[in-house]
Amino acid sequence: MQGVTTPINIVRTPWVLRSLIDGGSRVWNVSINQLPFRVGRRSGLELTLPSTSVSTEHAEFYEMDGELHVRDLSSTNGTYVNRRRITDEALRDGDIIHFADFEFRLEEALSSHRKTTAVMREVSLPEQFVKGTREMDELIRDQLVTMHFQAISLMATGEAIAYEALGRGRHPLLPVGPQALLHIADSIGQAPLLSQIFRRRAVEIASVHPSIGSLFLNTHPRELALPSLVESLTDLREIAPDAQLAIEVHESTIVDSAGIREFRSQLKKLNISLAYDDFGAGQARLLELAEVPPEYLKFDSRFVSGIAEAPESKQRMVRSLVTLARELGARGIAEGIETEADAKVCAQLGFELAQGYFFHRPVPATEL
Repeated sequence: MQGVTTPINIVRTPWVLRSLIDGGSRVWNVSINQLPFRVGRRSGLELTLPSTSVSTEHAEFYEMDGELHVRDLSSTNGTYVNRRRITDEALRDGDIIHFADFEFRLEEALSSHRKTTAVMREVSLPEQFVKGTREMDELIRDQLVTMHFQAISLMATGEAIAYEALGRGRHPLLPVGPQALLHIADSIGQAPLLSQIFRRRAVEIASVHPSIGSLFLNTHPRELALPSLVESLTDLREIAPDAQLAIEVHESTIVDSAGIREFRSQLKKLNISLAYDDFGAGQARLLELAEVPPEYLKFDSRFVSGIAEAPESKQRMVRSLVTLARELGARGIAEGIETEADAKVCAQLGFELAQGYFFHRPVPATEL
């Protein structure tokens, strides 16, 4: 499509193209202040990319109906928006754009700059920007999530006494697992909101499946410092006033005894239990455990997996921690039990509760 003539306009909303360079250690910013804004290998363009994979005149940004567009100028190796080859595409904040093998993220700029011509030196551009940010906006907007539930069982009998709710995505262009989804959401500052959506959906599903009973709900590490966490839990209590709920807080976030004590106090007002998750995954925060003991203490799988073959010294250490938790009023939960041998040893070490594939795998509520 070379030869298209577009009147020169000053961009009403300033945009910037960001790219990771020098092995991802630095961000290179190119302002789009004037349209049309052409990209290619030829010098004198608004953005020159010195690579034989880039066509002489590769692509062009322009405005139509108040929106920023990019069109491919019949390039050899293509122009891509969010990993999809395009001919002409309207753009949104956060879109990932490739010109051949050069990667950029488009963002609204806080302010415009005078420079409108940029020449990139020969550098390697790794694909490190998080994929799926545009689709994540859609997932959050339409709440395209569901939940699986994994039993927390009595160690002695295997009977399920509660279920942990584990989020799953339902957007066709995004991962299904919660960790991958939260990673994408975190890159655009939406991880706390996605975490709230997961919890709300879990309570909604549990309300029509009485067999679930007590429900353990996860939090994102960024949530503990936000007032929206308690607000969202208050909303849950209004939805399900009689539900037995426990909130899991990751061990890494338990660094402020005063803050976690206040949080526990707020949970008690809502009749919600507190669980410390992945205890021992980083530092075993014994001081915080002693000062603000939870109702439940979930031991990280590294304490549990392979415990049957572990040295006696490790088994003694685990036994002492389980005993300490019990003396502080917390019920110990052994996470990640996958074998009968590990289950037997965990029972001998004093664990009352267990969670893992040996007992139950995560399943939809309809399969409970």
